[in-house]
Amino acid sequence: MLPILYQGEGFVAVAKPSGMLVHRNRFNPRADAALQRVRDQVGCEVYPIHRLDAATSGCLLFATQRAMAGPLSAALSAGEKRYVALVRGVARGPRSVVVTRPLRDDNGIEKSASTALEAVAICTEPPCTLVLARPKTGRYHQVRRHLRGLSHPIIGDRAHGDSHINRAWRARGVRRLALHCLSISLSVHGEAVHIHCPLPDDLSAPLAELPLWSAACAAISGLR
Repeated sequence: MLPILYQGEGFVAVAKPSGMLVHRNRFNPRADAALQRVRDQVGCEVYPIHRLDAATSGCLLFATQRAMAGPLSAALSAGEKRYVALVRGVARGPRSVVVTRPLRDDNGIEKSASTALEAVAICTEPPCTLVLARPKTGRYHQVRRHLRGLSHPIIGDRAHGDSHINRAWRARGVRRLALHCLSISLSVHGEAVHIHCPLPDDLSAPLAELPLWSAACAAISGLR
């Protein structure tokens, strides 16, 4: 069973672990996917409102009524998602930047993409930075690609990262993509809803061993 973070009228939010697909696809028709798990847990059909990469953990929102899917998607677009990411290298320059760079989809078509990034804690040995990311759009691998474009790929990113660096971090206990959807905020039925997902042990444990951990916890509420 997946931990239920929040359940309201017509929707439910769960904590997705790293390594789990949101839903099955033609390449993985029998995968242990979040959609099927949540459907079985709540006892009805569910409809994903957004996507998390299989390697990403954190808040995942489903509608439990088909009629709620559209309104929830619009509410999430107007709301906010916060991700935490451990990236390679020491961030220089402004602590906060907004990356506005189009990204190509699977058909090679460029689409607008914008992500607000904040370096919340820095470590010089090993050289790394904990980043708070707030994507304003929802493109494929958006946070991962925008950070890679700044030469700060996410630790454990096999598609956009550095395999040599990833191997070194596996020895430090980071054996997954170091990206987690920490919270979702949106308005549902006229009420503000804030959903928080604590860091799972497979990410919090290695982070807690880094010198930046105390500063990160002080900067980001709910991180510990």
